[in-house]
Amino acid sequence: MRKVHKIIVSCAIGLTMLLTPIISYADDNATNTVASLTLSDATKMALAHDETIKKASAEIDRTKSLRDNAQDAVKFTPAPGNVYGPQIEVTWTGLLQADLAYRSSLKNYDAKIDTVELDVCKKYWDVQVAQEKLDVQDKLKQQALVNLQNVRAGVASGTVASSTLTLAEAQYNQAVNNYNQAQHALDDAYTAFNQVVGLDPSARPQLTDEVSFEPLQVASLDTAVSQVLEEAPNVWQAQQAIDLKQWALDMMYSSGTYTPYDAREKELEEAKIDYETVKEVMAQATRDIYYKIKQLEEGYNVALEAQKMAQEKLRVANANYSAGTGVKADVVAAEVALAQANEALDSLVRQHAYLKLAFEKPWAVSSTSSSSSSSSSSTSSSSN
Repeated sequence: MRKVHKIIVSCAIGLTMLLTPIISYADDNATNTVASLTLSDATKMALAHDETIKKASAEIDRTKSLRDNAQDAVKFTPAPGNVYGPQIEVTWTGLLQADLAYRSSLKNYDAKIDTVELDVCKKYWDVQVAQEKLDVQDKLKQQALVNLQNVRAGVASGTVASSTLTLAEAQYNQAVNNYNQAQHALDDAYTAFNQVVGLDPSARPQLTDEVSFEPLQVASLDTAVSQVLEEAPNVWQAQQAIDLKQWALDMMYSSGTYTPYDAREKELEEAKIDYETVKEVMAQATRDIYYKIKQLEEGYNVALEAQKMAQEKLRVANANYSAGTGVKADVVAAEVALAQANEALDSLVRQHAYLKLAFEKPWAVSSTSSSSSSSSSSTSSSSN
C-alpha cells in the first residue's frame, strides 16, 4: 500500500521542526582533570565532545536546506497511478528523496546520541572493572610475597628444600608481572574513557556511580522485539526506501532517464527484500541480547553465593589467626578469594546493566563496543 499522504504530510511537518541543541559541557575544559565523575556527568561530557554528533547536527541543517529548495521547485503535486512528463516526475522524485534525506538525518542524529550514551556507559564501567581486576592482582601479589617469605624462612631453618625457593620466586615474579599487566589494562580503560568524555589521557578521575542489579522485566519478548523494530532507525529507513520505490513504479522518468517498468518493479521487490532482511537482523540481535541477559541473571545468584562464602571464609580465617590457631597465609588466601568473588560479581552486574540498555536500543551497540565485549569475555574466560 502506498503511503502517499504520509510522505506529503511529513514534508510539511518537517518545515517547522526545531532541533534542541546539546549544551556544550566539556569542550572548554577538555584537557582539565577532574577529581570524580558521576555517570550522568560523564554522559553530558561525551555528548558535548563527540564529533559525530556535531557532524550529524550539521547534516540536519544541510539536508533541510536541500529539502526546502526541492520543495520550492515543485509546482505540481502528482497523483499516484498517473503518467506525467519527465520534468514533473524528476522534480517530484527529487522532493521525495530530499525529504527522506532530511528525515533520515533527524533519525541519524538521535541514533548517534543513543550510541554515544551507550558507549560512555560501557567505558565508565570498563574502568571500574579494570580497577577491581587490578585489586585482585594486588592481593595475589601479596599472597605470592607471603608464600615467598615463608619459603625463605623454611629454607633458612632447614625445614624446606632449597629447590622450593626457586619455584616460590618464580611465582612471585609472575604475580608481579600479572599486576603490571592489570595496571596497563586499567590505564588503557582510562584512556578509552577519557577520549570519549574529552579529558586528557593522563586524567584519572574517580568514577563514583555504582551499579545495582535489577532483573530485566519483559512481559513478552515478541512484544519487546516489535517495539524495537518500530523504533530502529535502520528499519525505518528500509521502509521509507519501499515508499520511494513505490512512487517510482508509476514514474518512468523518476531517475532522470527512461526506466523500463519491469526494472522499476524489480527495484521495488529488492527494496522489500532489504526491508525484511533488516527487520530479521535487528529482531535476532534483540533476541540475542535478551538471552545473554537471562544467562547473566541465572548466574547472578551463583556469583552472589560465592561472594557470601568467601566473606565467611575470611571471617573464619581472621578469627583463627587472632586466636593463634591460624596463620597469616590463610588470611591472605581468604582475602584473595573474596577479592576474586567480588570482582566476578561486580563484573557480571555491570555487564548485565549494559546489556539491559542495549536491549532497549540494540541499534546503538557500536561495532567497537561489540568487539570490546567479546574481547573482555575472552580475557575473563582465559584468566579463569
